[in-house]
Parts: sequence; C-alpha cells; structure tokens
Amino acid sequence: MRAWISAEIDGELSEFESALVRDHLGQCDSCTTFRADAARFAVALRSAELEPLSRPVTVPHRRRFAQPLRVPAVAALAVAMIGLGGLFASLHSSAIQVKPSQPSVAALDDQDFRALQLQSTKAAFAELRLRRAEVESARIPRHTGFQNP
Repeated sequence: MRAWISAEIDGELSEFESALVRDHLGQCDSCTTFRADAARFAVALRSAELEPLSRPVTVPHRRRFAQPLRVPAVAALAVAMIGLGGLFASLHSSAIQVKPSQPSVAALDDQDFRALQLQSTKAAFAELRLRRAEVESARIPRHTGFQNP
C-alpha cells in the first residue's frame, strides 16, 4: 500500500487506484501518517535548489554483444536435416527392391509348425528348407557405415 501512496503523491495512479488509496487512508492511521510525511518530503525535495556538480557525470557505454539468431538457425538446421534425409532415402531406395508379385515370407509361427508336423517327415523337412531359403533370400544385407550402391 505504501508503494501506491508514493505513486499517488507523484500522480502516477489511475482514478480507480487513487480511490482505493483514499478509501484505505480513511481507515488506516499509520498509512495516513506515512502519506503526510511522504508528501512533506516530496514538497521539500521538489522546492530545494539544485546543487552544482564538482565534476561532470559520465556513464560508461554498455558493450552490446551481438546475439546469435537462434530461431532462424534452428529452422535452417531442421530444413537441412529434412533435405539430407530425403536425399539419403532416395539414394538408397533403389537398393531395396521388393517383388510385389511374390507373396511376402513371414516368420514361422506355432500353427505353421504344427501343420507341417502333420505331414510326412520328409515332406515337412523339404518344406522347411524351402521356406528358410525364401526367408534368407528376401533379407536385405546390412553393412556398417555408409555405402553407396
């Protein structure tokens, strides 16, 4: 409240805030005493003569550092990463060739294994070898590091 009283003496409060301060001053004796003392001090300070300075006052210039443009730099980096990712994907998409006419070879689950057990042993082993060969041929060889096909 004392900050509002000081602002009210300087004429910096709105009409609503001034009304709130006046209402409070009507109820609070210590704030009323504070306002009277602060008003006397403000009048005495404003009416006093200015003192000449013995030497001029100089304020050092603040050194301004150039701040990097963070948001545009991050946006440019994101665009570059997306572009390089697209380029990388397009270069390596020719290495991955999926034959759409062939049915995809899925991993063998328990139902497939039980169905194969019902067949004769020789036929089952022949079928398993054939499926394993299909799975192995459908795998894409993975190499460490970057290799351009």
